[in-house]
Amino acid sequence: MQTLNGKVVIITGGAGGLGRALARDFAAAGSTLALLDKNASSLAEAATQFGQPYHAVVDMSQPAEIQTAIDAIANKFGRIDILINNAAVCHSKSMWELTEADWDDVLSVNVKGLFFALQAAARQMPSGGAILNIASVAGRVGRPTLLHYAASKSAVISITRSAAVELASRGIRVNAIAPGMMDTGMLHQLQQTWKAREGEISPSAQPSSASTLFGRPANPSEIAATALFLVSDAASYITGQTLNACGGIVMS
Repeated sequence: MQTLNGKVVIITGGAGGLGRALARDFAAAGSTLALLDKNASSLAEAATQFGQPYHAVVDMSQPAEIQTAIDAIANKFGRIDILINNAAVCHSKSMWELTEADWDDVLSVNVKGLFFALQAAARQMPSGGAILNIASVAGRVGRPTLLHYAASKSAVISITRSAAVELASRGIRVNAIAPGMMDTGMLHQLQQTWKAREGEISPSAQPSSASTLFGRPANPSEIAATALFLVSDAASYITGQTLNACGGIVMS
């Protein structure tokens, strides 16, 4: 396992399925965790699970809350070494049903919140810092029942590239991971929606585990292991990249 001894690591969406897998691996690698999440009860539970690291309830759709939280972390620990932009929202609707509110709900967290977390954390990072954005293969392929979510993840991939160019002169690397199907609560909720609307939505519009070469979704720990590599010194010459960790749904 890569080591991150003493590194100060912020994980947004730290109470969710992938967030907890990330927290587990990063804690085991010796980092100092700071977990941010909107769900207060789940966050408190996650903090208990990982030995009560620094944690704060933050609505990632609110830039002022993000800035306050990241400033507090920097003041407490003296710096920020790594940011994992993991927080995201997703819900399934057909293209014809999407409303302005649906777009605002998804883009405010997945794009706006991600950017302002990146901006605030980068200001507090020394040379050698790393930012990792959690994108999705939905940002690379057609997803008609997740059109707004797919668009948001395409934006994450673009932000990753532009931020990598901007921050290279400061010695900060920026990369992304594009998972595919992942065994988390988000996927389970989507599957329930698709099942409830079976017959209304074309089967080809519903992603399934069968679309992976392994015939199964990823375990969150598999994505966390990829994340650990990309922010570690073992990946010191990698920046501006989005790594598909999707079981072969997308190949590059």
